Amino acid sequence: MKISILYKNIRNNIIYSIFNLFYGKKFRINALLIGGQRCGSTSMIQFLAQSKDVITPKNNEQLFFFSNNFNKNNRYKNYHLKFMYNFMKKIGTKKIFVEKTPEYCLEDTYLDRIYNYNNNIKIIFIFREPYKRIRSAFELYKKLEYKGNFEQFINEDDKKFFVTKFSFYTEIYRRIFKRFKMKNVLLINLNDLNTDITKLKITKFLGMDFMNFDISKTNSFSSNKSDQDYFDSIDKKYGDSLQKDYQNFLNLFKKYEVKFNKFYGI
Repeated sequence: MKISILYKNIRNNIIYSIFNLFYGKKFRINALLIGGQRCGSTSMIQFLAQSKDVITPKNNEQLFFFSNNFNKNNRYKNYHLKFMYNFMKKIGTKKIFVEKTPEYCLEDTYLDRIYNYNNNIKIIFIFREPYKRIRSAFELYKKLEYKGNFEQFINEDDKKFFVTKFSFYTEIYRRIFKRFKMKNVLLINLNDLNTDITKLKITKFLGMDFMNFDISKTNSFSSNKSDQDYFDSIDKKYGDSLQKDYQNFLNLFKKYEVKFNKFYGI
């Protein structure tokens, strides 16, 4: 074994021992941002990380632990180690540990793993008008050097990118609430992201004051094409199913929001 790897393992074990003194071996991450893709989750975790009482992974990276990096035999140590860099910077008790990986909202298996890990975990999901969200995802792939046009992108999506899957919110909603209690789920409309009411909801939901922080917009892209050019290509493939699903989701969201606000006294 190389000396550098040996040193890293020894260092990690020492740090983890210190961590266990504070939190014990039954420690669990407090909250997860599970989506949606291109819906402001990066802005949200940067917002939360401004607090001295919030611990996130180094550079707020996505960990994919409960999806493609899941290993049921590691007893979560490798997962928790990802938080140790910022833990040592903000060392202390009564911290909230938060990770964000939008992919977690997509599969029952991922949410089952999360539930089995911590059935009282706080879940945050941000949604966005589905057509604009798909357009934003395409612009991101273009920035990452995708060479095709939007129509090609949409036609390849369900075999290669799975972008549209994030926009069928009704299924995501049912997937989440099949497992988690209403009081443990915060749904946020991207349009309301940097508002006092959203900051109040987060304050009540996580039990610490976020009212004096701002949520900055990140990773936005512009295009010379009109929204309608994109929307026509989406409708060509999906018809009106996406729009119908979104309307159904908004009806569910209204009912959820009444219950959430009543529970938290908002």
